[in-house]
Amino acid sequence: MVPAWLWLLCVSVPQALPEAQPAELSVEVPENYGGNFPLYLTKLPLPREGPEGRMVLSGDSGKAAEGPFAMDPDSGFLLVTRALDREEQAEYQLQVTLEMQDGHVLWGPQPVLVHVKDENDQVPHFSQAIYRARLSRGTRPGIPFLFLEASDRDEPGTANSDLRFHILSQAPAQPSPDMFQLEPRLGALALSPKGSTSLDHALERTYQLLVQVKDMGDQASGHQATATVEGRHRRDLWPGLGARLWAC
Repeated sequence: MVPAWLWLLCVSVPQALPEAQPAELSVEVPENYGGNFPLYLTKLPLPREGPEGRMVLSGDSGKAAEGPFAMDPDSGFLLVTRALDREEQAEYQLQVTLEMQDGHVLWGPQPVLVHVKDENDQVPHFSQAIYRARLSRGTRPGIPFLFLEASDRDEPGTANSDLRFHILSQAPAQPSPDMFQLEPRLGALALSPKGSTSLDHALERTYQLLVQVKDMGDQASGHQATATVEGRHRRDLWPGLGARLWAC
């Protein structure tokens, strides 16, 4: 049996607890910021009392940070020294420590995540300048026969990269100026109900559609492409039929 005094000794000895690591700080920087630099981002929760040291800013690899960020040693503010491009780099993982001259860490490391807030500075682009498709007698209204594709380099999941497709013009405009319909979100091109009633005429023509893609942000301009839709005549479906009828 363990003596009671030994239990008391074990309980009374102070246990060294691991020091809690500072919680990660998160801060946003506007993309292509047009104001004055340096831009002060956030004040770090440095210890108010204790031996003086120097603040060391490093990247996620532990190496000294090189580039657009710095620390103000007087105020304890993290600052950025130039404009940032989100398409070049969307996030920066930094850490700050307070160290003695000999490298002994007095405080930290304090992780800081810098997120570059997207600006709608990218115009969407179609995957190709000219799309081609063919109509046939089996084409049904509302059933897509061509899918347009486009991309936008702005931040995914935001209005700046949320794309919409539109038909700007149709040539020729006969027998109906609305022969086709374009699903705005998917870019799915299909024959319209009006176009289906004039399908026989449509099979005799080639249509040029001027299409546009725009994002849902404040970007005024969009990108345009051409969709060429050819009609497939009956003689294209049954080769030689026309010649046999002509011979009769």
